[in-house]
Amino acid sequence: MKRTQVSFDIETVPMPIQPYLKHATMYNSSCSELAATFLVEGADRAFLKISKRGSLEREYRMTQFLSSHNLAPNVIAYESDLEHDYLFSEAVTGEDGVSGLHIENPYILASVFGEYLSMLHSLSTEGCPYKNRTAELLNEASNKGINPLVNGSTYSAFDDVIIHGDYCLPNIIMDHFSFKGFIDLGEGGIGDRHYDIYWGIWTLNFNLKTDTYTNLFMDAYGKNAIDKDRLSYFTQLIEQSN
Repeated sequence: MKRTQVSFDIETVPMPIQPYLKHATMYNSSCSELAATFLVEGADRAFLKISKRGSLEREYRMTQFLSSHNLAPNVIAYESDLEHDYLFSEAVTGEDGVSGLHIENPYILASVFGEYLSMLHSLSTEGCPYKNRTAELLNEASNKGINPLVNGSTYSAFDDVIIHGDYCLPNIIMDHFSFKGFIDLGEGGIGDRHYDIYWGIWTLNFNLKTDTYTNLFMDAYGKNAIDKDRLSYFTQLIEQSN
């Protein structure tokens, strides 16, 4: 990910975060128009994400939840002011799934990408702060007039596994393919595994510019756990929504 060193006025962030930024070098590593993200190189490496007030609460709570299972970075601070949320988290050692080493070895990448999604979906749902993620997604789609049919039938929500919600290659950190953590968890909760599976297939096809590795990803995940009708439903739902 491209990072540009920037000057940063630490007095623009809430007081509890300011001490961590003193004497630190700041790099802009934003990849979304909805949030500003900075790599903080101080006594320790961390990331500061800033977005509109209320928009980072789910990411904060899901990151905390998965951090308690050693699957996400530790949250150092979460603060809000009148206009913004500020999420300050430890930086996970490693590189994301689109870094050179990873993207240059697509067979290994697709395989471990499926394995790590299966690992996430095998996690106990106990204690997850968001219980009905699929129902939320279906309601959002319904409000847009989107109601896909599979074999002539509508869909009943399955909220049965922990989903990432944005399972794309930039949102997994690895060190030479060894899992280090999931990041950008603002769409997560308890939901239907096929939502994540769709995005896993999509990101491999998009970033590798071919669908050659789809079956490898699905085999590594476990094809016996994938329902073709449910995957077809979410494919329609997501593609009609975007």
